[in-house]
Amino acid sequence: MNYPQYGIYLILPPPVLYPLAIGHLLMSGEFKAHTGGRFMVHCTVKGFFKLAEGVTPQDFIPALDKLMAESKAFTTQPLQLLYHPNEGWANGFALLLERNEPFLQLNRAVWEVVAPYIAPDCLFSARDGRGDTFYPHLTLAMSDIPRDPGLTQQALALAEYAVSLVPKGNFVASDMQLIEFYSEDWAGNWFETLDFKQLKGWKLAE
Repeated sequence: MNYPQYGIYLILPPPVLYPLAIGHLLMSGEFKAHTGGRFMVHCTVKGFFKLAEGVTPQDFIPALDKLMAESKAFTTQPLQLLYHPNEGWANGFALLLERNEPFLQLNRAVWEVVAPYIAPDCLFSARDGRGDTFYPHLTLAMSDIPRDPGLTQQALALAEYAVSLVPKGNFVASDMQLIEFYSEDWAGNWFETLDFKQLKGWKLAE
């Protein structure tokens, strides 16, 4: 199942992005938790989606251009770091962001643009956050943090320290990216061979 997936993401301002990017490097180097760092630092607005047959990104980029030009930047803020001790790829550490109405509006609007182009057999969109099920967050690690309780606590302490370096309070959310992803096994351990290419960037009006 080697085909591209696409996604649309909020990219953090440098003071927020930098400590999280360092956190990705440390999680990878200290605990072999590589998956978080296989992504750019981001907050998902619309996660992985497979395109319907015959569709290319050029079919929906003009509508995204229009949406981004008409959308205003907004503020949000980091909340708490959560540990999700789930099975599989969802196991990880995530820093929640404030879930406010401008964030929800952006999520709904992006979904409205891309939904007609998503393949019926997309493996990810049915469980992707939309509207009331959208919870913005920043991932520190996922799928490959240690399962041993002692090691998990050590990794969590490192994640907590990285998050402590993120500036407190509101920041302006304005930078967006369209990403093309590749993996050798989307139906399985996709995170083991994940790679990406940035296709397009936008800045919301301030």
